[in-house]
Amino acid sequence: MVETCDTCGGRGILLQKHMLAPGMFQHVQAQCHACGGRGKTIKHRCPVCGGERVVRKHTTVQLTVPRGVERDSRVAYENEADASPDYVAGDLIVILAEKAPDLEQGNPDRVDGAFFRRKGDDLFWSEVLSLREAWMGDWTRNLTHLDGHVVRLGRKRGEVVQPGHVETVEGEGMPKFHEDGDSVYHKTEFGNLYVNYVVVLPDQMQSGMEKDFWAVWQKWRGKIGVDLHKDTGRPDMPEMAEDHGHEEL
Repeated sequence: MVETCDTCGGRGILLQKHMLAPGMFQHVQAQCHACGGRGKTIKHRCPVCGGERVVRKHTTVQLTVPRGVERDSRVAYENEADASPDYVAGDLIVILAEKAPDLEQGNPDRVDGAFFRRKGDDLFWSEVLSLREAWMGDWTRNLTHLDGHVVRLGRKRGEVVQPGHVETVEGEGMPKFHEDGDSVYHKTEFGNLYVNYVVVLPDQMQSGMEKDFWAVWQKWRGKIGVDLHKDTGRPDMPEMAEDHGHEEL
């Protein structure tokens, strides 16, 4: 049973009087604590909602993530926020985050794509090559993409890969977001995959290998070798005498 609040007389507000100084008073308007500003009170409260007219419960909302949306994108579900008879329910805002790669827990299919780095619509990957592979070629790599398809990398024999070289694999990045999504009237476009090659040099060589390498390099050095120090034009010895040391600036 709903009745008029006896505390505020149905106004929902209370006028409070505060003394600022002798003979000086301030009137403050505040929400009624008895009825919560509604102006009405419930004599016999509902045992389920306790007179609040709403109850809290778990509700399942199906989330559809469009293809190609970026990190921190927002998906809004209209009128899915808390409901109340006193106001129109707001929207439920879902913020999309990218999960950090986890080889043990979050990558059951052990796909390489779980460790791609993303920037916009493009993906980035670092591939490690041995000295022989970078120098002589004749190697292949199969990268398993996020959806399970294989991206094949490789070089033929005699094709050299410079350390730090970045190869562009067109069309192997993330799908570009479009409002039409997977509509039959829209063709999905993709970004690129950029592969950065890291060459690992051996820490040491066996004596026989060192002699063979030295002989090969000395042979070609005499024919077509370039003295990089001489080519730069830098002096062989410091211009300042050794006993002068470093001059203060």
